[in-house]
Amino acid sequence: MTKPLSIGFPSGLFGEEALRLDILQQGEGWFAISKPGQIPFDDHPWQNGETHLIGAIRSQLEMGKPEIVRLGLQEPASAFGPEPEVSGVAVVADRASTLAAWRDALGSFQLQFTYTLMAKNEDAPNEGGVCDLSIGMDDTRRRAFISSHRGKQAETDFTGGEVFNGWRQWTAKTRYPRRDQIRIHAHECGIKIAGELNYERTGRITLADTVRRGRINKGEDHPLHRCLLLHLQKVEGVVDGKAFEIEAPLPTDFATVLKRLRKGA
Repeated sequence: MTKPLSIGFPSGLFGEEALRLDILQQGEGWFAISKPGQIPFDDHPWQNGETHLIGAIRSQLEMGKPEIVRLGLQEPASAFGPEPEVSGVAVVADRASTLAAWRDALGSFQLQFTYTLMAKNEDAPNEGGVCDLSIGMDDTRRRAFISSHRGKQAETDFTGGEVFNGWRQWTAKTRYPRRDQIRIHAHECGIKIAGELNYERTGRITLADTVRRGRINKGEDHPLHRCLLLHLQKVEGVVDGKAFEIEAPLPTDFATVLKRLRKGA
């Protein structure tokens, strides 16, 4: 039975238009997709019961949708995936066969998560480094917080990359990404992610940031992206004794911003 190369969701479920997601990789009992920003991957108390991808996949499997059936999962579940605001690699595993192996690899720090992000240069550190501040979860305010007493261990390694007009591309790596870890650690380090609204009020990259001063008229400036410019680009490691590496291409708006920044540099 030929497995599908993408899966689709009808209009009205995750927006006005139908949604189709490419399958990045797949194996027996699992597959990986590139989750768009602003779409929940799985259920979470902070999401007010919003429709999520895992739930939609399960529903389509129950209805016998052929492309979902051909994936060969009896009970699709989340192995891991980024928060709703963050795009990138998300792995769906079969609870009946492979989920435990993926969860064991995650819990034993056998995986490495590599994020790419765009952040303001203003007041940002010149070099990267490791942030190991412990993180707690405030379910009432629906946000993470830093706490040495109530928080859990977390570690993020930031590396600075290309510098543009007022912005810089950064890489963030971690072995175990807690919810909002990259965002709150970036905030604590002075790395203000473009489009951040919860832990900063950073603002978005606009047309004026991508051209030389004086090249656009007043009133012509506008934002070049809608979503948070934080993307889980790569996950690699060992699961059940087998090495793997999964990469997700940049979302269209992120790729467009980066291309324009490079062109205007």
